[in-house]
Amino acid sequence: MDIRGCQSSAAINDAAKRTLGRQDGTKPPVPGGAVLLSAGCQEETPGSLTLCNGKGSGVKLSMEKPDCEEGRPRITNGNSSKALRAYTPPPAPPAGRATRPPRAPGGIRVAMETRAERPRGGSSRVARCPAMFLAGPAWPRLRVLRALWALLAVLWAPWRLLAMHEIHTCNWQVVLNQFTTVGKEGESDRFSDQEPLDTVDSMFSQLVDAPINRDEKYLGFPYYLKINYTCKGKSSEALVRKGHLTGLKPVVLVTFQSPVNFHHWKIEQLQIQMEAAPFPNKGGCATEEVCAMSWYTPMPVKNGSVLMRVDVSSNGLGPFVPKQRFQVNINGFLQRQQGDTPQFTVGNELFHLIPRYFVNVPSRPLWYTVDQSPVLILGGIPEEKSILLTDTSFKDFFLVELSIDSCWVGSFYCPHPNFTATIYDAIATESILFIRQNQLVYYFTGTYITLHESNRGSGSWVRVLAKECIKKLCPVHFHSNGSEYIMALTTGKNEGYVHFGTITDGRVSFELLPRKQSVCQGIQVVNCSITWAIYMEDHHRLLLLVEIEDPAAGKRFQVVSYDLVSDYLAILYTIPEFIPDARGLEFLMILGTESYTNFPMVPKGMSYNPYNHMLFIWGNFLLQSYDNENFIYLLDFPKELSIKYLVNSFRGEMAIVTETEEIWYLLEGSHRVYKLFPSEGWEVYVSLQRMHQSSLHAPNETMVTLFYEDSKLYQLVYLINDQQGRLVKRLVPVEQLLMYQQLGNRYILERQGGHLTLSFSNLCPFTVMRLRDLPNPQIYTRQERYRARPPRVLEASGFHTRNSLAVYQGLVYYLLWLHSKYYKHYYFYLASNWQSAGNVHIDMASYEKIYDLKAEHELPERIFLDKGASYRFSIFLSVRGHSFKSEAQSGFSFYLRSRLDLGLVLAHPHCIEAVVWQELLINRNSVLFWVTLSDKKACFDQGISGHHLMKTSMLIKVVGSAGHCFQNTYQGPRMQGNLMVPMFIGCPPGKRLAFDITYTLQYNRQQNKHYFDCVHVDREMPCFLFRDIFYPFFLIQDLVTGDSGSFQGSYVLKVVGGGPTLDTIKEYSEEDIYRYNSPLDKTDSLIWTTRNATTTEDPAFNILSHQSLGIEWLCLENSPCHDTIPHSIFAPEFFFKVLVSNRGVDKSTYCDYQLTFLLHIHGLPLSATRALFILVVSASIFLGLVVLYLIFCLLLPVMMKACNILRWKINNLIASESYYSSTSSSMIFSSASRTRSRIGSRISSRIISKMAEEKTAKPE
Repeated sequence: MDIRGCQSSAAINDAAKRTLGRQDGTKPPVPGGAVLLSAGCQEETPGSLTLCNGKGSGVKLSMEKPDCEEGRPRITNGNSSKALRAYTPPPAPPAGRATRPPRAPGGIRVAMETRAERPRGGSSRVARCPAMFLAGPAWPRLRVLRALWALLAVLWAPWRLLAMHEIHTCNWQVVLNQFTTVGKEGESDRFSDQEPLDTVDSMFSQLVDAPINRDEKYLGFPYYLKINYTCKGKSSEALVRKGHLTGLKPVVLVTFQSPVNFHHWKIEQLQIQMEAAPFPNKGGCATEEVCAMSWYTPMPVKNGSVLMRVDVSSNGLGPFVPKQRFQVNINGFLQRQQGDTPQFTVGNELFHLIPRYFVNVPSRPLWYTVDQSPVLILGGIPEEKSILLTDTSFKDFFLVELSIDSCWVGSFYCPHPNFTATIYDAIATESILFIRQNQLVYYFTGTYITLHESNRGSGSWVRVLAKECIKKLCPVHFHSNGSEYIMALTTGKNEGYVHFGTITDGRVSFELLPRKQSVCQGIQVVNCSITWAIYMEDHHRLLLLVEIEDPAAGKRFQVVSYDLVSDYLAILYTIPEFIPDARGLEFLMILGTESYTNFPMVPKGMSYNPYNHMLFIWGNFLLQSYDNENFIYLLDFPKELSIKYLVNSFRGEMAIVTETEEIWYLLEGSHRVYKLFPSEGWEVYVSLQRMHQSSLHAPNETMVTLFYEDSKLYQLVYLINDQQGRLVKRLVPVEQLLMYQQLGNRYILERQGGHLTLSFSNLCPFTVMRLRDLPNPQIYTRQERYRARPPRVLEASGFHTRNSLAVYQGLVYYLLWLHSKYYKHYYFYLASNWQSAGNVHIDMASYEKIYDLKAEHELPERIFLDKGASYRFSIFLSVRGHSFKSEAQSGFSFYLRSRLDLGLVLAHPHCIEAVVWQELLINRNSVLFWVTLSDKKACFDQGISGHHLMKTSMLIKVVGSAGHCFQNTYQGPRMQGNLMVPMFIGCPPGKRLAFDITYTLQYNRQQNKHYFDCVHVDREMPCFLFRDIFYPFFLIQDLVTGDSGSFQGSYVLKVVGGGPTLDTIKEYSEEDIYRYNSPLDKTDSLIWTTRNATTTEDPAFNILSHQSLGIEWLCLENSPCHDTIPHSIFAPEFFFKVLVSNRGVDKSTYCDYQLTFLLHIHGLPLSATRALFILVVSASIFLGLVVLYLIFCLLLPVMMKACNILRWKINNLIASESYYSSTSSSMIFSSASRTRSRIGSRISSRIISKMAEEKTAKPE
């Protein structure tokens, strides 16, 4: 059953329960004092909700259409329309019938019956109002019996509660794992390591066919996120397996918080969305085919960011698990010791939470720099120098005993009646922790390499302001100008001064303020004491709450303003001495003419919200101011109580904690203050939680602190249950408490005839509220988002391996830091054929930047507005009851007017304007409001992208909805009708100026009718001809949305450096820049000029725009480009280093753009002297060559004749020499021949004679 629009089902039924237990404020309403209620005694028919006795007869809670429209449902009899008569319940059913469960709160007993026992007679109607949706963004709604859930919660029906709350009992579980502990059960690590690891590079070397750069050394982040989900009463392992088999994959969105020091780091709103990869846990699976498993994603780290928000949601398949947010922050106060065990550097961890640390100990505020502190600390543990420390916003925490010397020093200028080890004040900043113990102040700097790029961590606690007597530390919740701040209030010799501390890039410095004289001297009093101090960073001003002791007039309090820039001190406001008398009013504007009671005003502190410019002064009263000068007294807060501290969400809500530990609630923009604890609504809520057997509540509780996280109010509570104490973080359900209180006060029990009728009045003026026509958010939120999916594994099971997780880690690292480009078509072919090496396929389409995020039916988290920019959307409201009325105008015409009004509260109306246009939808009984917010171009000068932005806000109020309208969502009730959005005026992050080389070339070619590039073409740096007019054009690149558009503003162009080659480029001095670029120069040093007559105010430089007439290059005599020596036969070249800036000359934007680029100019002319010299040398060479030619031509015949004669003589000489040589040779040959013949004849005769002798001797 859905009764949306009439009232919250839980609230209606709870009010019905409590109303049936009372009549006109007395108990019991009927004899017997108990009513038997059942949700199943008769047939359920749309129209009523039956309350019946044990035999089946009963009454129905009727919410028929006419009464529902008026917001007054009635309880009537089930068989007639007569009013309900009070009756006495019948006796208990006999044996065998349904037994009675334990008595429910409020004296109501529950009877559970089966359908077979129900009588046939009579009818039971279940009320259903017309389909209506409550106000607020569109949230998923469950098709469940909401009214029966709320009723049966009171009636002890756990089976229905389980069905209704199945969606709420499932939660994501996220822990950190190192690479070595991936897949191990029960392992978790602390986020202390910050440097990238090279363990993944070896995995990439195995991917021989993957689209990766072989020359790169791949790195990875030190941690993974291990993700599971659990549901109440079910096995986690079985649930995870079920989710995996049904297609569930967690989607992780990591949001990096921008750093404080924007001078050192780039300001950007960066996110990366990753899909988790399934991975089996280590260990055998004897009976299960699918082992125990978890999902893993890399946990990326970004330089400059130490605070990360991790949002885990479902991919839409498998079981539905609600989206959850986790704080995963770097803890720079941990270091690894031997055995790889992390140990705190600030002290020693204690492992036992002793009850005396928390029981009956007053709560204390949690102070830190909003959205910048990765580690939070909380002191106040009695007689112990210990603190609670957390890096997960108290999802888990540590008790640490600090290693400080506890040197208590007292003197005549610093009297301390009691010394204690208790840490009274504790403040956390981005990288430094501050504490105060007695009069001593210490700080400890964490080791954050991602912030400081070096190890600047403290080795021990550093004592600061050693010679001062400090009575209190005051926090500064927001950073500004690249620094964080802290204030120390003094007593003793420097009473009336404030030590103003500045924390920049891990370094701390203090300055004593005021500089010239003390506050007491400045306001001309003898004795005064500063009770509280706040710093208004937008105005560079301190607001001091000063207590003045006058022996004659007694004590009085003043708010004193001190300007840090001008050193000017002034009294801003004098707080009245007594509480104003404003009986019968909701609030009172204090003008000085009102009457006062005899109850003194005792202020204790102040609170300031820089977004809506709202200042609160609190004590045993609450004063509210929109302009820091005129104050409103809020009467709802009782003067008998005293406020201990305020907790501001800075999103339009504020919680108040009193000295008696009461919790009050204030919705900024309204004047109502609601009591949350203790209250009747709190008792109802706690009773329901105990019926659920919630572990977050116990009979003995002590609140430790109260704080906001993501616009939700949380308690840190110490519980004692069964003599076991533990510290838990739990949500304070503000909406539910207000609903219960509203219903408890908005019912009517009246007698009509002889019957009693119970009705409820709904004060919410509308039934439906929807935000429509919302623009795409990125252009306003400046949120950059990347998407990454794990590499595909080629295993049938779909499980990843350690190698594939390492590849995933390396790719995410490369996506964020190296921005690699890959080629993918060939590799997709390999994977489609299951041929990829390592069974891993990298699809580079899965790694991309998202430029087209869509609006999620809710206003963005923040809005950035540039000069003259606007944000437009619409609000659709369906009105309760009769919504229109006609008003007569002149003549016979009538003006139709809606009874529903929409109001907008602007924190700085002189900076932002709002236009609301109303459209009446008569046939739908609705109103459509069009809202347009625009910047007035009046409150900001110019700044670098993302720097020095002005904080402001917009509050949208549906008149009459504050504290009365709620929306049921799957995350619980949600307040509606009040929408507050922070806004930032200035130059949005992610914008830059770029040289549009493509259009510049195109336009120059068109205007000059030609284009001559350099001889050696460089595509990345085209050349421009010196004698051509140069027309530069520029782009505004939006790195968030991916859009690029022509820069239409004005700018100043200066040549700030140059040289004839890239290696000889040098920077020019300020004097040289003036001489080379100023039209006022008289030294003949100009490099360029233009025919534009517009100059700067001085008028030192020319002002150009996209409509300028172009630049003419001069290179006069004393300019560096004059008389450039050519290095080849081609014309001289010169490289100009050009600076383009729009600061002080552009009225179209708040952005201070600066662009420096190189411009290559060729074809530079030579000087007259050098040209003449080159001409003379060239002519001389030419004439010399001509003379040589003439001489050669005239002497050629003579030379030829002489050559011929010389050749003839040489030939003759050679011939004669040859004759004599041949004659001598013949004579020598003949002589030799004769000699050889004589020798031969002699030898022959000898041989013959010897042979003759041998023949003669043979016969013998």
